[in-house]
Amino acid sequence: MGCTITSKAGMPPQKQAQQRLLIRGGKVVNDDLSVVADVYVEDGVVQQVGPNLNPEPSTGLIVLDATNKLVIPGGIDTHTHMEFPFMGSRSKDDFYTGTKAAIAGGTTMIIDFAIPQKGCSLIEAFDTWKSWADPKVCCDYSLHVAVTWWSNKVKEEMENLVRNKGVNSFKMFMAYKDVYMVNDEELYAAFSCCKELGAVAQVHAENGELIAQGAKKMLAMGITGPEGHELCRPEEVEAEATQRAITIANAVNCPLYVVHVMSKSSARVISHARREACFHLA
Repeated sequence: MGCTITSKAGMPPQKQAQQRLLIRGGKVVNDDLSVVADVYVEDGVVQQVGPNLNPEPSTGLIVLDATNKLVIPGGIDTHTHMEFPFMGSRSKDDFYTGTKAAIAGGTTMIIDFAIPQKGCSLIEAFDTWKSWADPKVCCDYSLHVAVTWWSNKVKEEMENLVRNKGVNSFKMFMAYKDVYMVNDEELYAAFSCCKELGAVAQVHAENGELIAQGAKKMLAMGITGPEGHELCRPEEVEAEATQRAITIANAVNCPLYVVHVMSKSSARVISHARREACFHLA
């Protein structure tokens, strides 16, 4: 999901050339099986996996003993928000500190979100996030793009992003009233466009209207701490929005990815839809 934008920021050019690595004797974990084997990597690309590999020795070959250890592929975190400006705040991690920590934990790629304000250009948002990331990232990254409003211009820019920028996933918000939230008509249009383009439609499924009313109630009661966040978001607001998003996506036969499902109620809605629906649901 998203275009792959590879960067070697922070790595001296002389260390990029002709890197050769042999990981010897570890248990290699793949999706289908785990087996004790050697792994030979050249210039960041796995060249061979098998027992007792003997690549040509040279001064550039690094050998790591992985006996009694697991050798697993690098992880891909498909949902991150690095240095994200949001409602007067900003994400603590930028693209450097966040991806540095990711690599330390075995994640070698992230997929972040370029999120335009209402009425603003999707392509400009994409370029802005890319300008933040390119000088800093320590691992591979790509970008989802959010659709926060709808017009013919948005549709044209979605097509441009897919055809020319390598983007293949778009996120719509049903929450955050007056900030990012789109209505059902806009959701229908965005899902239809994703279907036409062959892109993945993602949705943050919460009933933004009910949350806004719940937030007003909490503030009126003097509840201003973090507990108010949960109190104004009962399970029903997610389950209702999830069902609504699925219904709209089904109407246009658009594959749908419901992000960060937080409640049993929503999980049940999704589980039921997966059993009953003819379209793909993640």
